[in-house]
Amino acid sequence: MKFINKSLLVLFVGLLSSAVYAQSTYEDAVKLYNSAAEQASAKEYDKAISTYMEAAKIGEELGTPQGADIKSRSEQQIPKVQLNKAGNLFNAFRSSKQIPDLDLAIVAFEETVKIGKEYEDTRVTQAAQGYVPQLYYQKATMLFKREMYEEADDALNSAIQANANYAQPYYTKGLVAKKLSDDINDALRWFDQAIAVADKTNKGQIARQAKNAAHDELLFRGSKLIEAKNFSDAIDLLNLATEYDAESADVYYRLAEAYNQQSKYDSAISNAKTALTYEKGGKTDKAKIYFEMGYAYQMKGNKADACSAYTNASFGSFSAPAKHSMEFELKCSSTN
Repeated sequence: MKFINKSLLVLFVGLLSSAVYAQSTYEDAVKLYNSAAEQASAKEYDKAISTYMEAAKIGEELGTPQGADIKSRSEQQIPKVQLNKAGNLFNAFRSSKQIPDLDLAIVAFEETVKIGKEYEDTRVTQAAQGYVPQLYYQKATMLFKREMYEEADDALNSAIQANANYAQPYYTKGLVAKKLSDDINDALRWFDQAIAVADKTNKGQIARQAKNAAHDELLFRGSKLIEAKNFSDAIDLLNLATEYDAESADVYYRLAEAYNQQSKYDSAISNAKTALTYEKGGKTDKAKIYFEMGYAYQMKGNKADACSAYTNASFGSFSAPAKHSMEFELKCSSTN
């Protein structure tokens, strides 16, 4: 009987000790939680995250409703602290404007995405996911300005990988491609993707930028090919330019010029007329177009239309050659 009583006494003491231990451990978890909050307020983010994780671990080991509560509360704070850490690093970059500081912010936001997913915090995850591609793009623009084009291209690839529906990096990759490759198709491929993504995401300004960039590059290269007397390739590029801007007076003027050089006078006249339709400038701006039109009519033997076109071409730098053609070649009835 004494043996039984002693056993019961030992059991009772053991249960009492366990209860005291459990209560003390919960209090420790609460202290850790409060300590983590203070660390976070002091911007000691890594320490705060570690302390919250320790509090959560103790809460889980308790196996009680109180333990589950402190575990849940601690884990809810971890993604928020990580987001604040990333935001603080981004603010540091905004002050320094240095790429190494930007890299630290990018890494922190990428880690925030992982932690947000791990702890199922949708708000934090989405916030961090919004920052990552924009920061990579910002890095790319800084590198581009420093003429570090390959490094800029890598950053743009990372931006697109982070958000395939972010139109701006596709456009900038087109600009980078112009620097890294002589093949116009490399740039056009990215401009086309920028336009497609911008249209899908209602980013009209980006679509316009990409179209203008493609148009301008094709016009520039087409004009250079005309100077090099490579008229056939010039016409191909200029016709392609009209797909990006169907109302470009400069493109149609250059087409008229190229077709005249190929002795395709009807095509020259047609494109000159289209150029005049879209030319918004005054008489001096239109003079060069009228000159190409006058030349085409002259070559076709249409004196009246040639004289009329040359008359309208008699402004600015085209005045002298237009008057020469009217006076000495066509012998028009009157000259300005």
